[in-house]
Amino acid sequence: MFRRKRSAEDFAEEIKTHIQLEADDLQREGLSEDEARWQARREFGNVCAAQERFYMRGRWIGLDNFVRDLRFGLRSLRKSPGFTATAVLTLALGVGANTAVFSVMNAVLLRSLPVTDPDRLVYLKTSNPPRGTGTIDSNQTFSYSVYDALRRQSRLSPVMAYVPLSGSKVAVRYGEQPEEAEGDMVSGAFFSGLGVNLPRGRGFSEEDETKHAPIAVISNKYWTRRFAADPDVLGKTLYVSGVAMTIVGVAAEGFEGVEGGGSTDFWIPLQNRRELNAWGAPPADGKLYIANSTWWCLRMIGRLAPGVTRAAAVAQLQPVFQTAAYVGLGSPMEGEKPPVLSLADAKSFPGYDQQYGDPLRILMAMVGLVLLMALANVVMLLMARNAARQREFSVRQALGAGRGELLLQLLTESLILVTAGGALAWGFAEMATRLLGRWAEIESSLAPDRTVLLFTLCVLVFAGLVFGLAPLRVALAGGVEMALKTSAATSNTDAGKSRTARIIVALQMALCVVLLVGGGLLIHTLRNLENTPLGMRIDGLVVFGVKPNIPSIPEGVAFYQNLMNKLRVLPGVESVTVMEARIGSWWSDNSDMRVDGRLPEVANGASRTVRSNVAGPDFFRTLGVPVLAGRDFTDSDTAKSPHVGIINEQFAKRFLPNQNPLGHTIGSDNGQYTMTIVGVVKDHKYRSIDEEPIPMAWYMYAQIPMVGSMHVEMRVHGEPLAILPSARKAVQQLDPNLPLIQPMTQRAQYDTTISGHTLFARLAGFFGFLAVVLVATGLYGTLAYRVSMRTAEIGVRMAVGARRPQVVWMILKDSLWLTTVGVALGIPLAMMVGRALASSLYGVKPFDAISYLLAVAGVAVVAMAASAVPAGRAASVDCIRALRTE
Repeated sequence: MFRRKRSAEDFAEEIKTHIQLEADDLQREGLSEDEARWQARREFGNVCAAQERFYMRGRWIGLDNFVRDLRFGLRSLRKSPGFTATAVLTLALGVGANTAVFSVMNAVLLRSLPVTDPDRLVYLKTSNPPRGTGTIDSNQTFSYSVYDALRRQSRLSPVMAYVPLSGSKVAVRYGEQPEEAEGDMVSGAFFSGLGVNLPRGRGFSEEDETKHAPIAVISNKYWTRRFAADPDVLGKTLYVSGVAMTIVGVAAEGFEGVEGGGSTDFWIPLQNRRELNAWGAPPADGKLYIANSTWWCLRMIGRLAPGVTRAAAVAQLQPVFQTAAYVGLGSPMEGEKPPVLSLADAKSFPGYDQQYGDPLRILMAMVGLVLLMALANVVMLLMARNAARQREFSVRQALGAGRGELLLQLLTESLILVTAGGALAWGFAEMATRLLGRWAEIESSLAPDRTVLLFTLCVLVFAGLVFGLAPLRVALAGGVEMALKTSAATSNTDAGKSRTARIIVALQMALCVVLLVGGGLLIHTLRNLENTPLGMRIDGLVVFGVKPNIPSIPEGVAFYQNLMNKLRVLPGVESVTVMEARIGSWWSDNSDMRVDGRLPEVANGASRTVRSNVAGPDFFRTLGVPVLAGRDFTDSDTAKSPHVGIINEQFAKRFLPNQNPLGHTIGSDNGQYTMTIVGVVKDHKYRSIDEEPIPMAWYMYAQIPMVGSMHVEMRVHGEPLAILPSARKAVQQLDPNLPLIQPMTQRAQYDTTISGHTLFARLAGFFGFLAVVLVATGLYGTLAYRVSMRTAEIGVRMAVGARRPQVVWMILKDSLWLTTVGVALGIPLAMMVGRALASSLYGVKPFDAISYLLAVAGVAVVAMAASAVPAGRAASVDCIRALRTE
């Protein structure tokens, strides 16, 4: 196909020889030498046509022409390195940013679970559990009794249960060094039901679940990170909360569980051990999750049987579910609505859409605007470049080139730009994707897959077509007659007056206003959140979790008392306390609460819900929360002393208005526990930075019958994190198997609650900055090109008396006009964007005047700065030299 047996030179020599032989024969017949040669050529026919037929035979002429166009395009772009570098970098930034954001969106919202036939998987959900039950999530968790009843049905085959071993991470140990990892307990059919491949070892069976086998399957990521991809990992022992588990399998690469927001490191069968209770919680009334029908803590996923629809599955499961829901509770209460089972699509991770959906969609729209601006800039560069090449295109048309051939040449050159820009964009996208994942704290794999590659290719193909088609009219504007003109300045006069570039610049400015307003609103939101008073002295606080394996309540109280005593004597430590739910982690215990022995009456439809936490001595002194009345918890508040509680201002205002709260009693809604109020503290942020205060109550840990994980809060002098090595030694003196769980400063913990706002603001600010750069580049390029095209005109103006300020104003006037049009178009669009961002704003209105004024001022300053250099260049034109160009 690409190599010929004979070259064109050989064929030409053969023709010459043939004609010479024929002429010799004619000479022997009596013709003269000239007549014989003329007659031989006439009898042979058109030599050029024969050579062309030989050239065309056995060859892909289209491919050959493409190769020639490719070589010509490379030579042409190599002669303009500034243009080529600018176009490639602009395209790489636009496409790379889009690919990075789409890669995150694909991984979070679009990518299916890496399992067999994910379309038939469904998550089990419910409307609300029965009254009298405790839940982790009121719509997505179930009791073990419900799971046991539903897994026997045939419409879902099988039903799989899974539950985290801790609300965050759990203590594990391999070898001598303890660490923290994320682990789930799962049913025996978990891996086989999902269709997860295990390239090493095996998964679990129903027998493993029934016997609560001490075995584990680890993820490929954890196998690589913790075990260095040891091929002999099977059979090794992993200690989970002090319990030995034998590793029997390694999951396939990419499978990290079925829950969004985390990356599961290992799985074990459902257990019935106190150390391995669901969610790391202590057994309620001595009952583990398996025996406690009133604790709805298990999540479930199922696979629809072949040929079974969701509606048919729900119809069969509903009566079974509603019967099992009241196991251990008796009959429904009067007026109580029974819980309703539903099935939700399980193709992707649950919770991700709610957490990241809207921000990612808005970011995708914003980065799409950046892409449009980048494409517009490259189009303007190509139009300017092709306008300067009008004489070249005219000469090619005069020599016989058609419009189609010129279009193919332009498309070939755009292909070169797109290929170079696409390769650079992919590298930029991979780096940006890793940064996005780190900023957003998304632990799921964000590696680009085929969907992302296809998206990028589609964008690049679109860009290639635009780059080839958009400048075509400018390139052909001169026509064949342009080749007869001798003055470059004359031939380019019309090119300097092109309106297309001005329209594109005005639209770019409008989009820039939109991005700057959006970025300004989000950055203002982030500043408001960062400067929100937390109601405590946040600096100097460090927090970490511990989860000891302790069988009894007295031993648990003694453990934490010993731990606090050891930590208090460390150099630099001011005070130490403990708490059950870590503040600033989104976790809380919410329930109704009795006040003076009865559920309080509330006015105007206010809620009776109270948020509660279990705390240790000196809790509020350590946090730096002011005690408004009464006292803090102390070491003297023990299990044998009167039980005490502390409330916040909101609690006192709502449930004890116009009264002295001290001395009143509070207790659980079932009347089992009662505490006397001994203190009132100032309202402060608890779950997150942006929450509104609600009634809260705290109990003393030594007086609550619980043993489980707690979080230690320390106030230290100097750098807070510097105390962690000493704290780690103190913990391991009590139990060498205990790691510090998620150690960090308390400020960093609160910052995690606004990580989405932080990511959003950073990216919006970056996209706004990128838009400013693109607008400046586009405006500068357009004005500089117009000045170069109008050199002769400016020379004539200056020759007849125009002064430098007049010339400068002539150029700046164009810039001001474009800015005015762009701002007029951009403000209404920005108002629409502000309205769409309303739910993501905090302490700032969607139509914040300052954000709009700053955006308009920013665009105006950039426009003037980008216009200054071309205007100065125009004012410095030498009129004599300019006229000589004619």
